[in-house]
Amino acid sequence: MGSIVVREDEREFIRVDWGKTKSLFGPENIGTKYLKINITEYAPGTEHALHRHPDQEEVIYILEGEGISRTKAGDQPISAGAFVFVPADTDHATINLLRDKPMKAIIIKSPPQEKGGR
Repeated sequence: MGSIVVREDEREFIRVDWGKTKSLFGPENIGTKYLKINITEYAPGTEHALHRHPDQEEVIYILEGEGISRTKAGDQPISAGAFVFVPADTDHATINLLRDKPMKAIIIKSPPQEKGGR
């Protein structure tokens, strides 16, 4: 198999509690084995609740906006150009501080699915 090119506008957003997300690459659309890449827009003033991925590492790259990356170690400011690395089994949350604009991010997870298929 050769390389696969996907344009962001070729994928549709789905609604989630904190905004909307779309899968660019994953097992569900191109059969990836080792990673999943989403684009997520955190709605103005929303918070992704503290949660963990016991078997996945995660990288969050902020494209637009500003917010907070929250872990038990504390809050860290994030804005366009920031990368956040979340080790597996770490409680974390992402918060959009802006009340009038979404915060847009690329989310990369590896492996692409948690054990149990989540």
